[in-house]
Amino acid sequence: MGDVDYYAILEVGPEAERGEIEDAYQRAVAGTRAAEPSRARMLDEARAVLLDPAARADYDARCVGSAVIEETVAAILQAHQPPVSARRLIRAEWSLALAALRLREDPS
Repeated sequence: MGDVDYYAILEVGPEAERGEIEDAYQRAVAGTRAAEPSRARMLDEARAVLLDPAARADYDARCVGSAVIEETVAAILQAHQPPVSARRLIRAEWSLALAALRLREDPS
């Protein structure tokens, strides 16, 4: 199992639940050609480990938090982040909401 990142292979995060893992596996298998037997084996291995609660707990204990997993999660989060302008708007909306809550709690 070494430095293999099963979450990256299936393109799911460490918090993925059984259904998400199955869906990701099905998508990945559908995109794998017959000429890629090593890829198919890796997909099968990743699915087997992540769907077996004991094997997943063991894998997470050994691998999650490692540099490989952290880099993968960071890349996934980066790929799914909204553009900078949207992030600024979200932050501004949160600031306004927090200010409104503070005023509600302490009107003085």
